[in-house]
Amino acid sequence: MSFLSKLFGSNSDSKKNVPKQEIQLTDEEKKLIETSITELNAQLDSAVSDDEKADILNNLGIQNQKIGNNDEAIKNFEESLKIKEAFGPAFDGLTKLYNEKRKEAAFNKDDAQIQYWVKKTDDLLAQSKKIMRSR
Repeated sequence: MSFLSKLFGSNSDSKKNVPKQEIQLTDEEKKLIETSITELNAQLDSAVSDDEKADILNNLGIQNQKIGNNDEAIKNFEESLKIKEAFGPAFDGLTKLYNEKRKEAAFNKDDAQIQYWVKKTDDLLAQSKKIMRSR
């Protein structure tokens, strides 16, 4: 999948009329993920280095995304990128989540939210260029 396809979705994605549905988890799977989130939050409180904090925030974002806590996942991934600007789980997660949010806004015909998520995606693209130049 190309970088732009990740950011804006493929043509087949744009033809869908409804937002993407999450994979259904069993109650046991949700409970395990929620336990993992609790443990990761405890680790975050005791983390010393920035790299360690960024890694924990990435893992929190991934776990929150799995159970559909997308707003919390976005918050985790954005905090991780503030600490450590690098390609990886935070960047990939935000790309997917921003795109989902934009699609939801388009489905709901909410122009203000569409613009908000397009701007967030543009900012992420600008950040990716900054990361590429710094290498």
